Amino acid sequence: MAKNSYYYYDVDACCFVEVKETRSKIYSRTLLIIAGSLALSTALTLGMDRFVQTPQELALIEENDALQQQLTEVSDRISAVSDELLRLSDLDENLYRTLLQADPISEDVRQVGVGGTDPFPDFRGFSPSTSALLERTSSQLGQLERQVGLQNASYRELVDLARERDVVMAEMPAIIPTEGPIISGFGIRFHPVLKVNRMHYGLDIHVRPGTPVVAAADGIIRTVGRGAGLGNLIKVQHPTAGYVTVYGHLSKVATGIRRGKKVSRGDIIGFSGNTGLTSGPHLHYEVRDINGKSLNPVFFLAPSMTPAAYQKLLEETERTTISLD
Repeated sequence: MAKNSYYYYDVDACCFVEVKETRSKIYSRTLLIIAGSLALSTALTLGMDRFVQTPQELALIEENDALQQQLTEVSDRISAVSDELLRLSDLDENLYRTLLQADPISEDVRQVGVGGTDPFPDFRGFSPSTSALLERTSSQLGQLERQVGLQNASYRELVDLARERDVVMAEMPAIIPTEGPIISGFGIRFHPVLKVNRMHYGLDIHVRPGTPVVAAADGIIRTVGRGAGLGNLIKVQHPTAGYVTVYGHLSKVATGIRRGKKVSRGDIIGFSGNTGLTSGPHLHYEVRDINGKSLNPVFFLAPSMTPAAYQKLLEETERTTISLD
C-alpha cells in the first residue's frame, strides 16, 4: 500500500513542498495518543466503579441497610428492657427492701463499671453513623449486663432475707400454748405457797389436768426434765428468732417428745398438771431471750389478736396480784 505524502505551500518559493516527518515526531505523536487513550480509559473505569455497581455490590448495600435497621431495632428493645429493669430496681429499693428492713444499695454500687477507658476502639474504622450505632448498642448492652447482675444479686439477698424472716416469724411465740383463762401475769406477784411477794416470770393459765399443751412456735426441744419449782417442764429453743419458751407444771410429756426433736407451732408437746411448787393445776408459760432474761409473753401475742383484745388481755394480766406458783 502506498504511503500517503503530505505537502504544504511555500509562499516564498511559490510551490508545494513535501512534508518530511522525523522519527522523533512520529514517536511523540504515538506516545500522546497512547497517553490520551490511557487517561480516557482510567476516567471511564473510575466513573463506572463510582456510578455503576455490580449485583454483588448492590446486594451488600441492601444487606448493610437491613443490618443497620435490625441493629436500630435491637437498640430500641435494649432501651425498653433497661427501662423495665430500672422500674424493678425502684420497686426493689422502695418496697421490698423497706418491707424487709434491708439496707439500700448505694449509688456507688449501682454505678460500678461505668466510665473508664475507651471501650470501643474496634468501631473506629466504620462510617460515622455505623460507628455511633455500634457504640450506642454496645454501651447499652454493657449497662444492661451490669443492671441484670446487680438486680440478680439484690434479689438473691432479698430472697435469703425473706426466707430468714419467714423462719423468724415461724419461731415467734405468737400463740397461747393451751386453752384456758390467764389468771396471773408477768410481774411482782404474791406467791400462794411461799407467802411472799416475788417476781413472776411468766403467765399462769388455768386448765384442768391433762389438757394438751402445744409449742407456741417452731423450734427444737432443748430440755425435757424436772425443776424444783416448775415440776415437770419442757424448754423449746427458737434459735433463729433468739428465744426460748418454757412450759411448767406438766403432768406428762407427749409421746415422741425428746431433746433435739424439731417441733412446729401448734404441735402437742405435753399435758398440763400440778407438779412442782404450785397451789393448783395450771400451765406456767415463760418466754426468755438467748441470754436467759425473761420477757412478758403477752407482748408476743399482739400479732394474733385484735388491738382491742390485746389491750384487754394486757390490762387483765397486769391487774392480778397473786399467782399459782
